[in-house]
Amino acid sequence: MPSFTYTPIVAKAHTPPYKIHKYFARRPHNVFNQLIENFTSPGEVILDPFCGGGVTIYEAVIQKRRVIGCDLNPLSIFIVRNMIKKSEEISDLEDCFKELRSYLESLTKDYMFFELDKQRYDLSWAEMALTIKCPKCGRLSTLTNDLKIKNGKYHCLNKYCELNKEGEIDIALCERAEPQYISLVSAANKKRIIKLYKEDDRIRFKAHMFFLKKEIIANNINIPRDLIPMDWDRQFEDGLAKKGILYFQDFFTKRNLMILLLLKNKINSFKDKLGTEKYELVRIMFSNILKDCNIMSFTNAGWQSGSPTTWSKHAYWIPNQFCEVSIIPAFDKSVARVLASINYNNSIDYTPVKTSSIDDLLNNKANVLLYNAPVGHTDIPENSIDAIITDPPYGSNVQYLELSHFWYPWNQDLYDRYPIFEIEAVANRKKGFNGAKSQYDYEDNLHEVFKNAYRVLKPMRYLSLTFNNKDICSWLALLFSIFKAGFTYDNMYFQDGVKNYRQTAHTKAKGSPYGDFIYTFRKVANNPVKIYKDEEDFIHDIDNIFLQKIDCNDKNRNEVILQMFADAIPLIDAFAKTYLRTNGTHHLYTHFNKKYLAKLYDSENEDE
Repeated sequence: MPSFTYTPIVAKAHTPPYKIHKYFARRPHNVFNQLIENFTSPGEVILDPFCGGGVTIYEAVIQKRRVIGCDLNPLSIFIVRNMIKKSEEISDLEDCFKELRSYLESLTKDYMFFELDKQRYDLSWAEMALTIKCPKCGRLSTLTNDLKIKNGKYHCLNKYCELNKEGEIDIALCERAEPQYISLVSAANKKRIIKLYKEDDRIRFKAHMFFLKKEIIANNINIPRDLIPMDWDRQFEDGLAKKGILYFQDFFTKRNLMILLLLKNKINSFKDKLGTEKYELVRIMFSNILKDCNIMSFTNAGWQSGSPTTWSKHAYWIPNQFCEVSIIPAFDKSVARVLASINYNNSIDYTPVKTSSIDDLLNNKANVLLYNAPVGHTDIPENSIDAIITDPPYGSNVQYLELSHFWYPWNQDLYDRYPIFEIEAVANRKKGFNGAKSQYDYEDNLHEVFKNAYRVLKPMRYLSLTFNNKDICSWLALLFSIFKAGFTYDNMYFQDGVKNYRQTAHTKAKGSPYGDFIYTFRKVANNPVKIYKDEEDFIHDIDNIFLQKIDCNDKNRNEVILQMFADAIPLIDAFAKTYLRTNGTHHLYTHFNKKYLAKLYDSENEDE
């Protein structure tokens, strides 16, 4: 069995296959590549019980391992099975893309432009704003950036409104109206031309909408209305209904929605001609367009040189001033990503052989097996896995199924099943709503996965995972679930993140160690360092580690945290294997609350 001594490396940016489709919180591919190399030998079987964005799956295949991926999220399985594809002959795929682009031009070229100083410019995006009715003067007021006073507070667009002298508009108390166009932008050849939205543009827009509606009717397309559940964590967190976002289709302007529906309808006409494998590549190209063409797009001079940015948070965040991004540039970018992924894969010496049979994989007749289900719902035999390498959900940081459901109305015909939200291993930030999950639910659902992971892993072999969460409850829940399953702690390391990815709302948070802690465990029995008979004794021991006087700064913070965690882990192991296995439950998350490590992380931002 390979020995394991991990040395932190320089995390690299994503290669083309990882850019084929957006997914949340992908880890650095070369870090997982090194974990695979250290933990396994060629031909051995790896399991990732939370395969998510597919890092373990892809890196295992190109390293000549056999790999099993499990995930509740159907989007995950859809992405992974396409990002590992190779295709030596792609001319028919390229022909399809060319025909689809011509079709898009026929839907847009006579309308998606503007004129300024007798010059014609193709429209790259339009700046739009949510609109409210002023409670003082009764006139419509757009929530543009230049009228913003602070979050949720705006001036009235009517400069004569008395409210501008007396105070400010609290938009939470206002009646909503249709979003309005503000300006039109052309960004061809990196030269930005901006025109205020005028009457001639409004006339052209109305004509375009009339044309698109005729095309929708002519193609017998029903405009769907898929309701966003009101009892979602993100519904409470992001205030979607308050902003008028009731259906998943409301994430798109009416114009972009119709163009996308027509494009998908056209794509479906290629299904028989292309065959399943290449048809899915066209569909993943289309699916990835959706992230760029929705109203979560906004511009900021400090991000992407002022070009539209989408989903800078793991949230359904709707900016009050947003972009209607033209679909053709987004189409071109998504096509380029699919082709780049295939060409990159073609340059690497590996052959993905997918199967739906565990026997085929274990008998070396295939090297990839994907389950849209948790480990406990599969037929993986006991003691059949050589290593488990994974990146489990980070507590309440990312609501994977809720966020991925953005794609469900568009991709559901490609999915095997509806996602099982009830057993997803996450905790909710908001409490008190129907179906809200606590840290205890998060722990229980994790334990169910790790219990079955322990069962299928061979004796003496390793479980390795990455994890980083400032909420000690999530960290304890993870370790309790692993130790209750039977694993024994082996070691821990800190791995820095990708430098180019620091500029996000998450990694900018003050006090955040940017990167991941890498933990290793083994399927081997151990003797706990202590027998715990009550929770108070455990609380006392952990407080003595984390609530001591902390002397750290930004330079040595990770080392201090690493040492404290290393000191605490044997005690957590002992508590899980002596107290929790006997009593089954605990009540620790009241004491170890979200602010428990605030001084250690020196952060006032407790949202991440």
